[in-house]
Amino acid sequence: MIELLSNAIIHEKLNLLSNSWSRKDKFLICEYKFKNFIDALDFMNKIGEKCEAMDHHPKWTNVYNKIEVELFTHDSDGLTEKDFTLAKEMDNLFKNYE
Repeated sequence: MIELLSNAIIHEKLNLLSNSWSRKDKFLICEYKFKNFIDALDFMNKIGEKCEAMDHHPKWTNVYNKIEVELFTHDSDGLTEKDFTLAKEMDNLFKNYE
């Protein structure tokens, strides 16, 4: 099991992510808005490959040009380093769509 992060560490790491991210209970949540559906789908496919490589899969939904993301580490039942690593990957890739 991966170690849960303390509230203080979570707060510090949240400050390193884009303003799109926030914390709700034991989850990191985010909404990305794209120019169109094709860009949103492309983003999901590219991040999906990273998720598979990390063995860390988000709960996410896509409606037209929006993707809503919810991250947490199921095995640990809370937020771990894996969540913030994946969130940072998402932020970095999203810069290509702005």
